[in-house]
Amino acid sequence: MEEVVDPTKYIESLEDENRQLKSKTIQLTSDISSLGSVNKDGNIIQYQIENAELLEKLEHFYKGEYIGTLENGDAGWIKPQDDTQIPLNEFGVSSMMEIVSKYIDKNTTLSYYSEMRIYEILADLGDELVLYILSNYEKMGMSDKFRKTKFRILIISTLHIIESTYRKAISGKTMEEINQSRIISQSDFVGQRPLSSNQSKRKFNVFNPRTWG
Repeated sequence: MEEVVDPTKYIESLEDENRQLKSKTIQLTSDISSLGSVNKDGNIIQYQIENAELLEKLEHFYKGEYIGTLENGDAGWIKPQDDTQIPLNEFGVSSMMEIVSKYIDKNTTLSYYSEMRIYEILADLGDELVLYILSNYEKMGMSDKFRKTKFRILIISTLHIIESTYRKAISGKTMEEINQSRIISQSDFVGQRPLSSNQSKRKFNVFNPRTWG
């Protein structure tokens, strides 16, 4: 005797299957999106675009601080005892940080620059930094002869650190690496998980009435 199909149960089963598929699709989309910032080797993308360390080094440099051994034996930043070794005062440090933070930025790292364009930017910035400091050197704390001797090294060090940020963006290098890393991570992720639809087909078969109830 042919088994009678209950239309109500059949529709309910289809609706339940549809809900499960939607839920798994949302989860899969969320998982793939999260791969944009994390991979199996750690948060390498965040490391590539993070510039806080460069800014920190510049700030300590402007303050005349250097890495040394603290009283507790740990390594850390040490303020010189001789005030003449401090090239800039608080105003000078904040003024320079305001400028360099506009260049040492993740938007710079994720941009696309030719090497020639980077040289142009650094040349323009170097000229402007020279004029700015020469016009304000006393207000910035360079009020004696010894501090003024640090003028050139202050400009050169600033430009070199900014250059290291721009070089990450030559021909869009960093963005290309991030995109490649995302593609590889997504491929690994998909390969590690079976498709949701295959799982559902094993649980529910439209052509098998026994799965309707």
